[in-house]
Amino acid sequence: MQNEIESSTTSSMSWKKLDQKISVSHFSSSNPTPGYNPSQIYVKKYEALQSDVKKNVTVFLLHDIGQYHGRFQDFIDWSRKNNPGITFVAMDFVGHGLSSGTRGHFEQFDHLARDFHYFLEHYEDKTADEKWIIAGHGMGGLVALDLMNQFQDSFGHKIDGLILSNFILKFNSLLLQLEEQPFMSKSGIKKILGHSRPLRILKGESVLTGPDSILNYEQDPLVIHRPTFNSLKEIQKKVSNIYQESYFLGKPLLIMKSDYGDVVSSGGIEYFSKGIKKELLTEKIYSLMKHDLYNEREKEKVYLDIMNWMKLYEI
Repeated sequence: MQNEIESSTTSSMSWKKLDQKISVSHFSSSNPTPGYNPSQIYVKKYEALQSDVKKNVTVFLLHDIGQYHGRFQDFIDWSRKNNPGITFVAMDFVGHGLSSGTRGHFEQFDHLARDFHYFLEHYEDKTADEKWIIAGHGMGGLVALDLMNQFQDSFGHKIDGLILSNFILKFNSLLLQLEEQPFMSKSGIKKILGHSRPLRILKGESVLTGPDSILNYEQDPLVIHRPTFNSLKEIQKKVSNIYQESYFLGKPLLIMKSDYGDVVSSGGIEYFSKGIKKELLTEKIYSLMKHDLYNEREKEKVYLDIMNWMKLYEI
């Protein structure tokens, strides 16, 4: 592990440098749990390797349920080699990765967007010639949409485009259906169930096709394979109310979806896309890739599609 070189401050964020172009920071969650110290949210920044006065782009990366910032590492490394003018900023949600909190647990889905909004407000001022893009994968895509929905009037103007991949998740479980039954709340089981971990979701073979990639995913100590029941329930509630949110999106939008595997509701993504202005929408379908597009066998195709989309909209 690299040693910290020095500290710096941008806006109200304090950063510790790991090398000349990579820094880390943390902040207290804006959604404290009563009786506990606020969770510390971890953020990592990869500064552009090359200054480009014509195009200053920052991409904010939001990970999937059970995952963390490191799942974007190949994409970041490839992009910095081929497009050295881009800055990447990745945040670990509460209870994920190097952020603190109960592993794989959040009380309310909108808490995730509030934490991200708090970070953006305290990150640094956006310059006149700068473009801000949010790239959300899986649950991260839902958080990006929730941010735009909750803070559209006060903050939406700062976001110049969205990249959403496999963001309408589906979890098939009898427990998710039973939890809504009246007897659950009366018996007190509902509260106990919320912190239980009954489902092993997003198994390696469900999200990836390459044997080595599957093995790395299964052995990654920061990947959470069993989120709490409450987290899964909150995602499902968000998904059920997501479709009307496509109508207010007035930003260039790249939607990427797998057509292979059973983790994502492909039809749900297609239905969501119908509400978006066609001149703002770009859709990419990957028939031979599973859920984890950023780490699949043909991941460079995904990376190229992202860069070409950015060029199309002059981002």
